Amino acid sequence: MWRELKIGESDRAGLCATCQHARVIESERGSRFYLCERSKTDERFPRYPRLPVVSCIGYDEKTCTSSSPHA
Repeated sequence: MWRELKIGESDRAGLCATCQHARVIESERGSRFYLCERSKTDERFPRYPRLPVVSCIGYDEKTCTSSSPHA
């Protein structure tokens, strides 16, 4: 089941779902938005990009660490 949810999220958000610079913002109504942290220092990146993002020059894949086993 976890794999199905992961694939679904990736389909909706594209690269943002696995980018280390993306932060998920959830509204009180349950809507999810992806905030691009790169937008704070580089105006080329929109604060809330249109999803799904299929290409991005700032994309850096999340990495797993011992303190956070799931990226």
